[in-house]
Amino acid sequence: MKRKGPTFGHSQVDYRLGNIFKRVAKEFREADAAREKIDDEYKNKVHEANAAKERTDDGYENIKKEMESAKILPELFSLQERRMEIGVILLMTAGAFLEQIINDYAHTFLDSDSYEEHLDNLRSVTKWILLPRLCQNKEISEGDPAINNFREFVKARNSIVHHKRRDFYLDLHKASDQTSTESARFLSACRKAESTVDGLIKILTSAPPGAKKPEAVKPETENRPPSP
Repeated sequence: MKRKGPTFGHSQVDYRLGNIFKRVAKEFREADAAREKIDDEYKNKVHEANAAKERTDDGYENIKKEMESAKILPELFSLQERRMEIGVILLMTAGAFLEQIINDYAHTFLDSDSYEEHLDNLRSVTKWILLPRLCQNKEISEGDPAINNFREFVKARNSIVHHKRRDFYLDLHKASDQTSTESARFLSACRKAESTVDGLIKILTSAPPGAKKPEAVKPETENRPPSP
């Protein structure tokens, strides 16, 4: 299973997934901040309209306040759609980027043909636990924070690529709750996408058991001869 020796090199197409991921992650942060800002603005307008109703019976003034909050709705919905679209691109790109990383890692240490025949079709989470052990004897816990984040990431991504509708006639409240849970998981996974990727990369780049730590470089002052 392990490589018999070094190769003369390799060739592959550079899809620049890392660059795309960083760019989309930045776009999502901006879209998320814009959506949260307009949401706060809308809530404040609604609060002002409700407070106005309690202060006065002036119908015109009350309607005016309600219209001010209603004017924000089109922008709120537009920003919601933009955040959703960028979030989908972010999760799809992050998933492809992580798959590329773990496969490159495996091909570095294992025989390519054996890996593709026996291990390539493992579940994504299993790969990140098993391959570091096979390749570098690293023990990765099922409860490792990076693995837990990745597990939630996979659930959110799978909800997109294996989309399921919720039929109301079966159980309205259950269907609504499931949709709310799915939406919350999606948003959480998008917001944690960068830290999830960073955490998994640290698993692969961390020193394996028994690796020698580099010697600390002594300050130059320690090697200087004493002053006369």
